[in-house]
Amino acid sequence: MSLHRRALLTGALGAAAAGLLSGCGGKDLDDLLAQAATVPRKPARLTWWVSEIPSRRGAVVADLIIRAFERRHPRIRVSKINALSTSDGNRSAIATQLAGGSPQPDVYLGDTTWPAQFGHSALALPVEKLLPDGFWDSYPQALRSGSTYRGSVYAVPFFTDSTYLFYRKDLLAKHGLRVPRSWEELLHTSRTVQRAGDTEAGFLWQAAVTESLTANVTEFLADAGAAVLDERGGPALGGAEAERAFSLMAEFTSRGVTPRTVATYQESDSQDAFVNGRGLFLRNWSYAWVNASTPQVSRVAGKIGAVPRPGFEGTGRSGVSCAGGWSNFVNPSSQELGAAMEFARFCASGEVQRLLAREAGVVPAMTSVLDGPEARAAGDPTVLRAADLTLVSRPVQTPYYPQVSKALYTPANAVVRGSLSPADGVRAAREGLRTALEGKAL
Repeated sequence: MSLHRRALLTGALGAAAAGLLSGCGGKDLDDLLAQAATVPRKPARLTWWVSEIPSRRGAVVADLIIRAFERRHPRIRVSKINALSTSDGNRSAIATQLAGGSPQPDVYLGDTTWPAQFGHSALALPVEKLLPDGFWDSYPQALRSGSTYRGSVYAVPFFTDSTYLFYRKDLLAKHGLRVPRSWEELLHTSRTVQRAGDTEAGFLWQAAVTESLTANVTEFLADAGAAVLDERGGPALGGAEAERAFSLMAEFTSRGVTPRTVATYQESDSQDAFVNGRGLFLRNWSYAWVNASTPQVSRVAGKIGAVPRPGFEGTGRSGVSCAGGWSNFVNPSSQELGAAMEFARFCASGEVQRLLAREAGVVPAMTSVLDGPEARAAGDPTVLRAADLTLVSRPVQTPYYPQVSKALYTPANAVVRGSLSPADGVRAAREGLRTALEGKAL
């Protein structure tokens, strides 16, 4: 069954829509939801589009989950489709495939920034009515908000991801320095250790012209108390607070604390530099802890720590992190909607969430698991300190988020490179946001 791709889902679940999703055989949304609500009793085969999940002990985490599901549902077989390694690449590839009405993959792992775009384009099944009462009580509010577009939920939580400041404990101890509590202190500490010749880079982060930089910009703006969008979803970026955030990004490179090549860095680039001993501090997502602390792949294993990100002096704000992570989406053109929905729910269940805490280098989405024995046994500070973070959302509540993201990362990258002043960068970003939100940007 392939669905007609409308520009917008209208009507059905509550505020989101009353119209039909036309498909072969005249199936409407109510028919699709009825199919998805029933777990098949006959044999079924599913495909799961999934990227590699970081592992603590070498196991292929996706395979562990599939085997656990098949034990509970012996008539349903699940096979993997290996997704691409970057969020932007995945989004483009899966959107192109689903827009053609492909019934596969039945379930796909997607970034928490996708629901508005994929829901708007009818590339994901609205799942709110297919989740049990009280389901969202077990998950962060930011995750539910990010999964919702125009009143309908389009994603089932799997794991979250947050950002931390990773640091070299040994180098700070050598110089009698503490973990910085502000960005200003981080700049000073970095230069102190660099001048001593003990580190090549002071601070490693991600400033390439990609979604990676959008996440960083969102955090720096929140650190300074600046908003990207207003309550009505219009552009709010501007003022001294926004300029303070953009000025910090410029200062990192102008003072040599960050290498100028950071303008080409995504997460893996900055992580590679850190695990190879070339940096004192690293801003990265929580999964970096596993890689940086594993002796087989890291030269700095046993020498690192992780804490919530610092903030600006005088603001009283610190510990800001983008609300990140990955959720499962159900392909509305799937031939096995009931089995697909059951698998998505299973990945959100306590059984799988505890498995993630034991085996995966990610943060389980279920909040109660973060306080459980599996999380404590893992000893991962990015899991144990997740409750200390102040989560902020990227401006994802729009189907034009890819364009909104580009409006932020393009001028920010120019500021980092020194080809645009912080003030001009803020103005360019605000104008780009306005164009993107009007649906006029490429």
